Amino acid sequence: MKFLYFLFAAGLVSTLLFAQETPVSPETIQSVDALNKDTHPLIISGFGVGTYNYLFNNNQNTFSSSALALSVFKQVNDRLSVFAQLTTSLEGPSSFLAESGGGTESETEIDNLQLRWVPSTRGPEIVFGKFDSPMGIERDDAPLNYQATESFNFTFGRPVKFTGVQLHQAFSEHFEGWAILANGWDQDPDNNKGKTFGAYGMWIPKSGLHIGLGEILGPESDGSEGGTRKETIATFQLQPASNIVIGAEGNYGTEPFVASESSSEWYGGLAFIHYRFPKQFAVTLRYESFRDRDGARTGVPQTLSSFTISPQYIFSRGFYGIFRYLERTTMSLPEVAVRVDIRFDHSNEPVFVSNSEEGKKDNPSVTFQTVFLF
Repeated sequence: MKFLYFLFAAGLVSTLLFAQETPVSPETIQSVDALNKDTHPLIISGFGVGTYNYLFNNNQNTFSSSALALSVFKQVNDRLSVFAQLTTSLEGPSSFLAESGGGTESETEIDNLQLRWVPSTRGPEIVFGKFDSPMGIERDDAPLNYQATESFNFTFGRPVKFTGVQLHQAFSEHFEGWAILANGWDQDPDNNKGKTFGAYGMWIPKSGLHIGLGEILGPESDGSEGGTRKETIATFQLQPASNIVIGAEGNYGTEPFVASESSSEWYGGLAFIHYRFPKQFAVTLRYESFRDRDGARTGVPQTLSSFTISPQYIFSRGFYGIFRYLERTTMSLPEVAVRVDIRFDHSNEPVFVSNSEEGKKDNPSVTFQTVFLF
C-alpha cells in the first residue's frame, strides 16, 4: 500500500513541478503531425478477425467472424488526447465440459475509452477511463498479440482491463512506474463500494530488455468489501535481435472465501518465443502452466498446462489506432496476419469436452485465424 501511495504522490508532485515546461507529443503523434503539417486530424482505424476452430475430442468445428473493432484517436493539443474503441466480438464454443452445450454469444462493448493528459515533458502521463492493464504481455486485441489463442493465465490468472485512473511516470530511461485506482478486475461499473489499487514498476537495464513487477489488491466480490483479492505479477521480455522476441509472465493470487477464515490460491506462468523469418513468415512457441488450488478461478481444483505452436504468414507495416509496433518491441504490426495455432491442453482432472457425458484430461485443437487492420 505504501508503494501505491508513493507512486500517486510522485505523480502529483511531478505535475505541479513541471506544469510550465514546454510539452512534446509522443513519437507516434509526431509522425502523424509531420505528415499533416502540425495539424491534429481525427484518426479512424480498426481491425477485423475471422477464425476457424476444430476440437479433436468431439469433432466440433466452427467458422466465425469473431471480432470487429472501430477506434478513433484525436490529439486535441500537445498535452491532451482522446482514444476510444468499440468492439463487437463473438464468443465461440468452449473447450471445457462445464461450459459446453451453450450457443455462441455476440456482444458489443466500449473496449477502450481514454482521456490522456501529459502535463509536461517530464510527465506524468495521466489516463482516465477504460484501459488495458499494463501488467502482462498478452492483450485482448488480436493485432497486439503473438498468437491466435489466449493462455489460461490470461483468461483466469490476472485482470485484463481496468476502469478508473492510471498514472504513468518514466523516472529515467531505465525505470518506469504505473499506479492505478480502479473499480476492480474487468469491472466497468463497480460491483461493490470498494476500489482496487495497483502498482507496477518496470526496469529496463538495456535496450530491448524489460523486467516488470506489480501488485494488485482490492475487494472483488459482488456487493461485498469483506475480502481483499491480492495478485502479484512478474513479467520478462527480451528482444535480442530485430526478428526475435522472448517473453515470460508469472502470477500468484489469493482471495478469502466469503464467510470463511480460509482463502483460495492460484498461481501460474508462461514462456514464449516469437521468430520472424527474413521474408513474410513467422512462428511462435508458447508453454504455460496454471494451478487453481481451490477451483476459485476455473470452477474446479486443477492444474492446467498447454503447449501451442503458431506458424504465421504476415504482411508488415500496419497501423492500428495509436499503435504501430508490438508493445515494447521494434516489430511493426502486421497489416494482415494469418495464424494457425496447433494447441495441446492438459488438466489433471477430466474437464474438457468429449463425445460422451464424461470429460477428458487432454484437449488437442487447431485454430485458424486471420487478422487485418484498416
